[in-house]
Amino acid sequence: MSTLTKISPYRRGAVRFGNRPHNIDTTVRTYQLTPEQLERLRAGEKLEDILKEEEMMSQPKVISYNKYLEVLAERDELQKQLEELKANTTTTESSLEIERLKHEIIDAHGLVVEKEEEIAHWKELFETAMADKEQLHKENLLLENQIQRLKEANDELKAQNERFLDRMVRLERELKGLRIYAHEKLEVDVYGD
Repeated sequence: MSTLTKISPYRRGAVRFGNRPHNIDTTVRTYQLTPEQLERLRAGEKLEDILKEEEMMSQPKVISYNKYLEVLAERDELQKQLEELKANTTTTESSLEIERLKHEIIDAHGLVVEKEEEIAHWKELFETAMADKEQLHKENLLLENQIQRLKEANDELKAQNERFLDRMVRLERELKGLRIYAHEKLEVDVYGD
């Protein structure tokens, strides 16, 4: 005799797709790219790489004091060249030569301004580094003071421990003497003299 296959009532109803939340990012991001970045994107470079490079370029760089002095020297040299070019412009007579020198002066002035901005940037970074150094020095002093206090507390605890050990040894000797006395007294009380 054959039996009928039973189908559960759960499976007889409509199709169920579940009601769990789906973690799909639906935010829309817009980017404003420079013409050079747009050209790189069109050339096939990934957007993440372009943006990461821009982010890395915007982060400040820390320099040494020697590099700061080198930039200062370079700025001074460019200023001297600018002054020489200005002095040369008064002695030349040809208008073409004057125009060329004017362009050189403008370029040199632009370089001087650029170097001054760079110096200001390096100076700011140097001052930030010095402030961080001073803060770390203060933290170091605080930690050294804390170490000293802990050493003193440790020495006090060691001295207290030694006192307790001495007292314990003394009490053990007294206890030993009392045990001997109690034993002798008990022997006398039990057996007599």
